[in-house]
Amino acid sequence: MSNLTINSIMEKMMGKDKDYRYMATSDLFNELNRDGFKPDNDLEAKLINILLQQLEDAAGDVSGLAVKCLVPLIKKIDEFKVFELTNKLCDKLLYGKEQYRDIASIALKTIIPEVTTTKMAEILLKSLTPQLIKGITSTGQNTEIICESLDILCDVLNRFGNLMTTNHNQLLSALLCQLVSNHAILRKKSISCIASLASSFSDDLLAKAMIEIVKLLKNQRLKPEMIRTNIQMVGAL
Repeated sequence: MSNLTINSIMEKMMGKDKDYRYMATSDLFNELNRDGFKPDNDLEAKLINILLQQLEDAAGDVSGLAVKCLVPLIKKIDEFKVFELTNKLCDKLLYGKEQYRDIASIALKTIIPEVTTTKMAEILLKSLTPQLIKGITSTGQNTEIICESLDILCDVLNRFGNLMTTNHNQLLSALLCQLVSNHAILRKKSISCIASLASSFSDDLLAKAMIEIVKLLKNQRLKPEMIRTNIQMVGAL
């Protein structure tokens, strides 16, 4: 299929009729999955932009299909374009409108399992890691954003924790702070993240984690639910 035809599909994806947009997005999905399809640099940028727009489509079936398009897309585009795409999705998650937060989170969770090479993983992590740390630690951060950031971080750690050694200390500090959160869900998700991270910790960092948790447990003013959280954390480690 020629670039001219792809451009025609993308024009239809911006139409006023949602059924028309859905059919055009379906056509794009089929094209992205074609073995012989390989976009040039200019078309890569256009495809990223159009799908990011479709994620905000008022019709849920259209935005859902746009998420599915990201799976074959990241296998067709340059690895550094994956960095750009991930950054823009993180921006939607952390700074975008509330109604688009869930779809940005779903898109990121959809992309992570599709990263199969070390080089692409390193590029993905270069984008994701600082953004997720910011999502967890920013002062006054929305609880839902922290929750989504922890969810995504857990997926990342389960797959690529051993590639993140330079960030382990910073990640541990960010996650330990959430163990005293007033929100039980944030404490629970932080435990899961630290447990996933611990499998690739150095001995020194594992010792640091245990020392910090024991310090918290010794705090006589710690609320009972916080004590339970930290005992669970010891068990997870």
